[in-house]
Amino acid sequence: MQLYSRAMRGWVHPADVFVTLYATDEKAFWLDREFHPTQRFSVMGHAYRPETLNPEGLFEALAERSAWPTNVIGEETGFAFRPGFVGWFDYLADGLDVQALAGSWFEAREALVFDHDNRTIHLIGHCRSEEKFEEWVKGALLRLSLSGGQRIGYAMRNAPKAPAQLTSVAHHDDEYLGLIRKAQAHIAAGDVYQLCLTNKLTFIHTQDPLETFMRLREANPAPYACYIRVGERALVCSSPEQFLELSADGRLSTKPIKGTRKRSADAEEDAAIAAELASNLKERAENLMIVDLMRNDLGRVALADSVAVTSLFEVEQYATVHQLVSTVVAQKDPEVGVRQVLEAAFPGGSMTGAPKIRAMQIIGDLEQAPRGVYSGVAGILGNDGSAELGMVIRSLVFDGDEVTIGVGGGITIDSNPAAELAETKLKAQALLNVLGLHDPTQVAW
Repeated sequence: MQLYSRAMRGWVHPADVFVTLYATDEKAFWLDREFHPTQRFSVMGHAYRPETLNPEGLFEALAERSAWPTNVIGEETGFAFRPGFVGWFDYLADGLDVQALAGSWFEAREALVFDHDNRTIHLIGHCRSEEKFEEWVKGALLRLSLSGGQRIGYAMRNAPKAPAQLTSVAHHDDEYLGLIRKAQAHIAAGDVYQLCLTNKLTFIHTQDPLETFMRLREANPAPYACYIRVGERALVCSSPEQFLELSADGRLSTKPIKGTRKRSADAEEDAAIAAELASNLKERAENLMIVDLMRNDLGRVALADSVAVTSLFEVEQYATVHQLVSTVVAQKDPEVGVRQVLEAAFPGGSMTGAPKIRAMQIIGDLEQAPRGVYSGVAGILGNDGSAELGMVIRSLVFDGDEVTIGVGGGITIDSNPAAELAETKLKAQALLNVLGLHDPTQVAW
């Protein structure tokens, strides 16, 4: 098995490429990094085999692939991506049992990588021979020669005929406010410092998940956006948050988000909102708690003294919100594998609270619906030992004619319950809009 790469002449919009090559595939992915601040390389492809792997099967397959070559034969790529396995891990309800990990993964041996800064498309793949790689390249280029405007036709053919209809809510407003008060009672008693409480909205729909993703990425661009389809299920995500990035040489990073404010169309007011978020003591304290938690998590698998906080309380702007973001980095212990890294850090502390295990136990008692994919992570685990995983937030999970939205926020002793409830509705708004629910009365919960 060898790794080959070829740069394609010309540029085609990623949405046109995906519609042309992968729209009808039962298992396909689009890791959309067009709006990533530093690593603007989007990746798309489909399953090499029809099998869906659970986490145990995934880690066994990764171990088998670890001896495969990762040096590219062909043109220099300029990007870190290597083929591997794409999918998601569900939120882990029992933080004491990492063997209970659930999720859906499939193998991606070939992929297209879009270099947005240089407007170049690379074809990369693990193949048994150069002839096999060339066959795949020729087939892809032949189909792409007819590409151009396909996304427009696809959007027109699959435009939603009616808004989604809300069928259930895990916690209506009064119930959610009550959960916040219970969470604060736990904090006051010294059980935890912070809890992330979430809610779940369930709808029936007639929408096409890919068409919905294409509209969402335009309306709410985000650095860890993705579309991953596994049979009847599809994850449509516009996440702003990195859970974990692991390079092949062991560099680790995580970027927890805690602290959210709405954007304003008025530039002066928008700047004032961002400044208030940056200086808000409650939000800074909440963010710092999760930074400390993630420092501890990475410290379990990192070389001594390599864990560092490279940015603290940075305000990042997105289409509809400002977010307070910090960055923790480390150098992985060479004796530790990607599985051990995930077991140390998953689920992300920004979606649990601190300390993590006790927070998860309390969450299990308070929340009335399993989180499922929401609050989990999604992305790719490379054959070279690398990983790029975003938090599954700001997401829609399609399953047949049902679609769910998860929303939540961190609760501290200083939280204002009404403000926390309002924040969950702000986070849900972009997702509700793409479901055709622009009127708040349509989704009063």
